[in-house]
Amino acid sequence: MTHSAGTSIPLRSRITGALLGGALGEAAAESPEGSAFADATQLTLYTVDGMTEALEWANDGVAADETACLWLAYLRWLGTQSETPPSSAPAPPARWIDGQEVLHRRRHPDGTSVRALRSGEMGSRQRPLEPDDDGPGALQRSAPFGLVANVPGAMIEKLTLDAAAITHGNSAAQLPAAVYSALIHAIAVQESALAEAVDASAERAATLGASALSERLRSIGTASPARPANDAGGVLCEAVRLVLATASDDGAASVEALLAAAAAQEGPGATGVGSVAGSIAGALYGRASLPRAACARLEGTDVIEELAGRFATAMGA
Repeated sequence: MTHSAGTSIPLRSRITGALLGGALGEAAAESPEGSAFADATQLTLYTVDGMTEALEWANDGVAADETACLWLAYLRWLGTQSETPPSSAPAPPARWIDGQEVLHRRRHPDGTSVRALRSGEMGSRQRPLEPDDDGPGALQRSAPFGLVANVPGAMIEKLTLDAAAITHGNSAAQLPAAVYSALIHAIAVQESALAEAVDASAERAATLGASALSERLRSIGTASPARPANDAGGVLCEAVRLVLATASDDGAASVEALLAAAAAQEGPGATGVGSVAGSIAGALYGRASLPRAACARLEGTDVIEELAGRFATAMGA
């Protein structure tokens, strides 16, 4: 079964598609076997778990600080990487995700995220941590914010920016994350066509004051990348370029072509590009369009499916 872009695909399928697609894209760029459950996938799933916890509190009638839930989730991720924050940091109780062995493998974790979390402080836009880093560490974990339904776009944007600032104090790392989550939201929740969603994301970047990023998004398809993508904006633009270049009415064929393109990526931003591109494609085409063989090779597919289901259920999808 395949889905073509533009047909009505259930949100639950798009949620699972985005999370699993991101893992497949990262794995394709990470290793020839396309099996590795790597850093961006781990932090994306901890983003999912932090958001799920906040939704569960809300469903029980208890107000929760979403950004604090995310910080606690990222601290739990830090623990899976054999890192220990100072005793001043909170020690959040374990959740289901923390017991999954595949999340305890150390696969080149983003150094900026590790340093910020190891400080024991929760970074914010008002109190920035790691202000000099413009890398994709926050970008590549931000797809889940765009998958949240029944909330205004301004709230998704604020949540994405605040969550990025937990570890990345540079606006050049934060703003691409917000543009990315808006793109995912346009595709998965609003069911916009890909080209329209990309145009809207360029507009959003301009509104946020990221004029260079806006121009890069507008020029995709008319200009080749000037250099290997390794900053957050460059990773986002290269990922969007791959999705546009492989898009067709046959969702399954598009994803196969995208994974091949992700596998051909080189340079320090390669896995981030694969992760972001895979999430966009998975949100666009849905779970049924992801190749069975690739899903079978991937480590932890069942864990991703379970967390996607819990996230979708918590938001009523």
